[in-house]
Amino acid sequence: MPKIIVTEEQWIQEGIERFEQGGIKQLVIEKMAVSLGCSKSSFYWYFDNRSSYIRQIVETWKEQTTQQVIAASIIHATADERIRDLLTQMFGTTKRGDFLFYLRKLSLRDDTYRSILDEVEQMRTEFMKQLLIQKGMQPEKAFQRSWMLYHYYLGWYERHKQETLSDEAIQQHIHMIWTEWISI
Repeated sequence: MPKIIVTEEQWIQEGIERFEQGGIKQLVIEKMAVSLGCSKSSFYWYFDNRSSYIRQIVETWKEQTTQQVIAASIIHATADERIRDLLTQMFGTTKRGDFLFYLRKLSLRDDTYRSILDEVEQMRTEFMKQLLIQKGMQPEKAFQRSWMLYHYYLGWYERHKQETLSDEAIQQHIHMIWTEWISI
């Protein structure tokens, strides 16, 4: 039987998917190796230990869910277009699991993850704040709105994470946010 080669990226993606389903308790190397169809020694080819693996999972998640989203918004010419796209990404995706919830739990025990969580949340709110300023909102008001919107999103996601929402429902929701919080 030929050896199955699993890449570092496959290990990381498997880890992200498992972490969002149950936190670090789901990151059992032996079970992951079975799921990936490889031996557990392949894990140690890429990662020194479980701790370095968890750190890489969190860093990759941060890149995929925050930095890439911000970078992708550059294709839009106006602040309005960028804001609408960001809102669509925020409120248009459910059933992603609870990565942020489990990262919050991990951050209560480890300051390294507290710093990463703080950085992610600051990047997200600062990005929206800058878009609102570009739209013409005063900086203090833009800061308040971005902070409120992010925290509203956290509760909204918790409430709807198990649902599949129609495009119409998502657009109605975004319209409500736009008229109540974004319009100047």
